[in-house]
Amino acid sequence: MTTSRAWLLLTLLCTVPATARAQRVPDGISVEPLATSLSAPTGFDFLPDGRVIYVEQFTARVRVLTVGTGVQVNPVLTVAGVSSGGERGLLGIAVDPRYPDPPYLYLYYDLASPQSIRISRYTLSGNLDGTGGDLVASAASRYDVVDGIPGAASNHNGGTVRFGLDNLLYAGLGDDASSCSAQTPGFRGAILRLEVRNLPAGAGRAFRAQVALPDNPFASSSDSAARLVAAYGLRNPFRVQLDTGTGDLVIADVGENTREEIDILSPPNAVGGAGAPLGANFGWPFFEGTVVGPTSCGIVPPGVVPPIWDYDRTSQASAATISAGRYRANASQPHRLPADHEGDIFASDYYSGALFRLHLASGTWSIAPSIPGQPSAQHWGEGFGEISDWRVGPDGALWYCRQSTNFAGNSGSIGRVYGPGVLAVPGAPSVALSLRLRVSPAVRSAEFAVRTPAAANLKIVDTAGRVVRRLADARTLAPGTERSLVWDGRDEQGREVAPGVYVAFLDAGSQVVSRRVVLLR
Repeated sequence: MTTSRAWLLLTLLCTVPATARAQRVPDGISVEPLATSLSAPTGFDFLPDGRVIYVEQFTARVRVLTVGTGVQVNPVLTVAGVSSGGERGLLGIAVDPRYPDPPYLYLYYDLASPQSIRISRYTLSGNLDGTGGDLVASAASRYDVVDGIPGAASNHNGGTVRFGLDNLLYAGLGDDASSCSAQTPGFRGAILRLEVRNLPAGAGRAFRAQVALPDNPFASSSDSAARLVAAYGLRNPFRVQLDTGTGDLVIADVGENTREEIDILSPPNAVGGAGAPLGANFGWPFFEGTVVGPTSCGIVPPGVVPPIWDYDRTSQASAATISAGRYRANASQPHRLPADHEGDIFASDYYSGALFRLHLASGTWSIAPSIPGQPSAQHWGEGFGEISDWRVGPDGALWYCRQSTNFAGNSGSIGRVYGPGVLAVPGAPSVALSLRLRVSPAVRSAEFAVRTPAAANLKIVDTAGRVVRRLADARTLAPGTERSLVWDGRDEQGREVAPGVYVAFLDAGSQVVSRRVVLLR
């Protein structure tokens, strides 16, 4: 994710003591480390029950964190044959959106022999729903989705795997320190778009034709790698994030000497997408952000897509932009940020620790207006160095994965940046709101015991915060009495929802309570 100069700086900093800079955030915002003393955590995802599953770059271990309990002692998996050093290692992780049926996990990593990059699927077993025991994955379950991705250089390795709202798997590939190669659709400096839902169960290896989509922009190419490409012309898109509101992909592309940039790609299913279409050429190395790039690879092609935002990196020794994507939350989520942050983009700089908040107005992205307590007009937050991944969590908080503090060993952490959520109102009703799940996990349907002080609404949301079902009869509940309400496991259109973890919210205006629902079939 860094330049060679930045990588050298990182190596030097490992041996030079430094003073940690405390995080600074606006008034009313909190920073909460949830697990510390971790070994270079690099990327993470959420299991539907709220656990955090993450990868360690250099040990090649997959670990799982339960908030309040800690990290599972035994690794979920140790991936064999991973190459480390420089920017190599176990870099990306994604949970299948259909989890736990099937219970698949996708990993992005550098392979030592042959030196290359591979995307593999593993099958999880054991504690799939968070009710007890260890979560594990057998090395024997490995299914290689894409292999043979060039990885000769120790930097510019990319590192993202993420599922879109279309349930397709997207991957961000670096240019492998071969800048002109990014101008040819293929396995350098590109975003891949992969169909993984029809792959067979168990171990194996996919042919490229099995994961290629007929509507990919280069589907007719004679190059089987190009057929997997959704966009190209990128330098090192180390982190790509999903906008759960539109289906867009927010791409943080690391610069070389001058600019760090943010791009947006809009897949065909994106709703009101604000980004470039499939097939976009984001211009590297003809352009670095909005300025002319450091090298020429011939004549600049037509239709190069500029970034939606970039910033000057020349005032600091090293820089690397890490995207948190667009912020999406709803009023029911207990740790959401202020409502006017909805739809804004957050991005941090790996080295300076600056956390930017971008706002879209009149079709232009720019630094959002300051709010009280913000450390500077340009920075929504500061002190967020060495963060390698961000996600918007199921609670509405901005969750982060920090590789280290001052580049010291075993000083990584996972935590969240959160707001006040829904605040209690003075003079609230004296009867407490109560919501209990009578049987957990719920099988096919969920029965709730509900007590409410006033007219209330009960709704079911998924872990992305999208409303699945509103149970309108909750409005008829008499204050102070306990009633039973049943969710039949269907959505608003009467369709059975997939098994997994959902959240029930009971809202009586000034009071809101929630309960996790593990739904089995």
